[in-house]
Amino acid sequence: MPAATSPASRRLMWAGLVLAATTGLAPARVGAGPDGPIAGPLRLEGIHWPGEGGARIEISLGVYLIDFARINLREESFDMAAYLDTAWTDPTLVLKPEERRGKVRRYRPGQIWAPALEFVNAVEQVNAEREGDLYVDDDGRVAQRIRFSHKFQSPLRLKRFPFDEQTLTVVVSAFDPFAKDLRLIIDPKRVGKLSEASVTDWNIEAVSARIEPDRDEGPSDERLMFDVDISRRYTFYVWRVLLPMSLLVVASWIVFWFEPTNLQPQVSTGLAILLSLVTFTYAIDFSLPKVAYLTFIDRYTLTSFLFVLAVIFSVSAIHVVIRRDGVERALKLQKAARWVFPLAFVISGLAVAAFSFA
Repeated sequence: MPAATSPASRRLMWAGLVLAATTGLAPARVGAGPDGPIAGPLRLEGIHWPGEGGARIEISLGVYLIDFARINLREESFDMAAYLDTAWTDPTLVLKPEERRGKVRRYRPGQIWAPALEFVNAVEQVNAEREGDLYVDDDGRVAQRIRFSHKFQSPLRLKRFPFDEQTLTVVVSAFDPFAKDLRLIIDPKRVGKLSEASVTDWNIEAVSARIEPDRDEGPSDERLMFDVDISRRYTFYVWRVLLPMSLLVVASWIVFWFEPTNLQPQVSTGLAILLSLVTFTYAIDFSLPKVAYLTFIDRYTLTSFLFVLAVIFSVSAIHVVIRRDGVERALKLQKAARWVFPLAFVISGLAVAAFSFA
């Protein structure tokens, strides 16, 4: 009887079959390996498993970034288009000396063996926009390029927002019950990006690729990690969010230059500025990420609210002092507040920044 497979293994196998069909790779290749259960049928179809005899096949991989569509902060996902390049040597396709003509042979997907690969962190089924024909030279070196575009999920670190930097990762793994017979390597010449590649509100700093062990219970023991390092363009948030918010807080300090006996204009000014601050935060809410933790801009906003509230409470306290200890004592407190509040606000801002960027 065949060995029992877990539900997770069966789901992984079906995912590979779907990807193989989508990218134009023949589903019959899934499961092929030295003495594997599908090696026989492959030979009957004229497709030879290059690893027969126990040889481990070295698969050279590369990803070339074309462009981004968008980055979704709430879903922690991004839409990306790129090329996936694969290359390997197939001993069964090596030509004899008398057959060599120095020309590249072209095969359609399914005519010869090719590795079945899957995008591990793809949100849905990956769409291959072009079928990847296979090109083989006289020495049996096979090369294939597939253009794909899809939504991928990658965790974002937004604690420093809007001064954050992110690494967007695409994970590619071999899907095959005998994927451990494949050795993945990086082709540095096939890793890069188009100069026209861009994404709204972000700068693309660098792209890189690495091979790391696959710690999941999949058929492969290693996987390709394609990383895109990006940094946010924070100018909008500085001039349209942080600076106006700071000016509203500074404007609230003018109450300390009012006549301390006139409580009404002082409280009215503080409440008006507080209301303006609330209205302002609602107006910019569309541009802020919806995350479960506090970002730098969230902490700065809360600090601004607290300082405006503190101004209103201080005005009320000074008025109480007038009734108890007289105007002279109240004037001394008012003069002290003129420099205590600005100094405390600067120190609080630095503390927020230090905590957020730690």
